[in-house]
Amino acid sequence: MIKFETNRPEAENEILNEVKLFFPDSDADEEIFHNAVIVGETVKNVVKVNQKDYFYDENLPDGDELKKKRYFVRICKKAVYKALERHTGKSMPWGSLTGIRPTKLAYEFLSEGNDLNTAERILTEDYSVSPEKAKLVSEIIKNQRNYHTKQYNFYNLYLHIPFCTSKCSYCAFITFDSNRCKKLISPYVELLKREVVESRKLRGRLGQSVYSVYVGGGTPTALSAEELDGVLSIVKSDGREFTCEAGRPDTITREKIEVMKKNRVTRVCVNPQTFNEKTLALIGRNHTIADFYDKYALVKEYGFDVNIDLIAGLPGENEADFERSLRAAIDLKPDNITVHTLSRKNGSKLKNDGKYDNFFAPQMVEFAHSALFAAGYFPYYLYRQKSMLGNLENTGYTLPGKQCVNNVTTMEEFIDVDANGAGAISKKVFPDGRIERYANLRDVTLYRDQFEERLNKKLFFTENG
Repeated sequence: MIKFETNRPEAENEILNEVKLFFPDSDADEEIFHNAVIVGETVKNVVKVNQKDYFYDENLPDGDELKKKRYFVRICKKAVYKALERHTGKSMPWGSLTGIRPTKLAYEFLSEGNDLNTAERILTEDYSVSPEKAKLVSEIIKNQRNYHTKQYNFYNLYLHIPFCTSKCSYCAFITFDSNRCKKLISPYVELLKREVVESRKLRGRLGQSVYSVYVGGGTPTALSAEELDGVLSIVKSDGREFTCEAGRPDTITREKIEVMKKNRVTRVCVNPQTFNEKTLALIGRNHTIADFYDKYALVKEYGFDVNIDLIAGLPGENEADFERSLRAAIDLKPDNITVHTLSRKNGSKLKNDGKYDNFFAPQMVEFAHSALFAAGYFPYYLYRQKSMLGNLENTGYTLPGKQCVNNVTTMEEFIDVDANGAGAISKKVFPDGRIERYANLRDVTLYRDQFEERLNKKLFFTENG
């Protein structure tokens, strides 16, 4: 059992994340104590690991109190990371970084007058990020240059469909079985449409326009064609990038694709996750590889840009399995290929069934980067999640000029997000970098039962922050 204590409660959760990097299993037998004091402008850390002491001092930067508080937490995290790195002899690819968006830290360095080379050096020297991952961050920032905005009169519009035909073993989202919950779907769609309309009216009065639209889930195409038409027709994207997830090939029909085309959707996500038949059955997806090829061809027939997702580290797969999947995806030449690293999410069947690891995940991710680059793709967005295999990342790759602007601006939190539907999280981005969030209720029945009250709260948040 891990025993962890710190004298700095304001940094406790962040420091505990560092501990979990090295000891992801709660039954590890370790005692870790952290103590930090500020002497003048210097933070003095003592980290005791199983009775052995490690010392780490670092000066606070110049700046206002908010900046110093932020850096104080970072210094404490780095101290614990360095102590555990020495104690275990292990290094993490992302060093002491535990946040979900490493690129945001690099953007912060750039805003302070540094260039990309300096940002890479800071990541490697100060945060123990591997040179390969620091270079990846630099590449992504270069590839985002023409695909983001910080104009505060724009916002991204998100609609959430929390229904699926089955639940994948690695999924921890609150989703509802579309076959068993048919009575919930129609009322949900009507409320979702109303939330979008009311939110858009307010945004219009505030002088904001839609920058891009994303309909996600869940699986939006788990809806009937009529229900999907009701959702998409309310959007009025006005020629903006308009993405609709159709992640499950077994939910795609020609009728639904025609609904998307009629409503001016521009990009569709069709996700095999793997091209290995046995793995599909093992993780609980109700389709075959042949189903995927058929539905991919159908989507391409209508001229959409297409995104494909693959997962590195799925149960039972080795490097050769993943390589076959990646090469099969590349052969199709989709506009985007996103390589996710499997995350052992709390609440997922995979996590509930016990310990799980796939020690081939780092090699899979490394192969993906080199093979996609050789095939003409380049990385353009990245994010991380807790409990990822190998402490790795999810990276989106694109063909030239095919970046999904919603992925860039939402992941990097450049502009507001107006998020609609159960569990959707709206964001307000302020010029000083501050971000405020408002989350809808995640349960569909609660979303329905408390709709009026929560809609009013959301509109108040939108207008007043």
